[in-house]
Amino acid sequence: KKRCGWITPQSDPVNVAYHDHEWGVPVHNDKLLFELLTLASAQSELSWSGILAKRDLYRTAFSGFDPSILSTYDAARIAETRSSVDILQQDGKVESVIENARRVLQISHEFGSFDQYIWSFVNNKPIVTSFRMSSQVPIKSSRSEVMSKDLIQKGFRGVAPAIVYSFMQASGLTNDHIVHCFRHKE
Repeated sequence: KKRCGWITPQSDPVNVAYHDHEWGVPVHNDKLLFELLTLASAQSELSWSGILAKRDLYRTAFSGFDPSILSTYDAARIAETRSSVDILQQDGKVESVIENARRVLQISHEFGSFDQYIWSFVNNKPIVTSFRMSSQVPIKSSRSEVMSKDLIQKGFRGVAPAIVYSFMQASGLTNDHIVHCFRHKE
């Protein structure tokens, strides 16, 4: 099978499975969208490979990324969560996730769901690109800049345009599989 250039014969099987079965697949589940936004934000500290390797730890630490549970975390639960995953030792990381969970709940109330809000940025249809090489894929786009600005205005943390673009790729808002990749036309 031909794949995107960031997947090589030496790639970790977890990365290959992620590329083949998740990356670029449209997501319409609020919890999974929140998970992917949180994991994209974690890229400022870890590589995507490192994040995927710790994904189950993140899911456990953050109560399955359920915003209604996370929004109830108090100082003791935040401290417990911070100590459970080594990357979360940095000041503000856990607090940012908790605050973002609260914002997701507000958006869900205002827009009907986090899904409806997020997908409105692409008119409810994935953007399909036609890049021939992985090196042509941008790190941000005009739409990720607009979404980032709106998320920040709504009180989200850790949602710079490049992070939002990575989230858009992960959640299938944009399909950046290169044209010769078997996943491009799916």
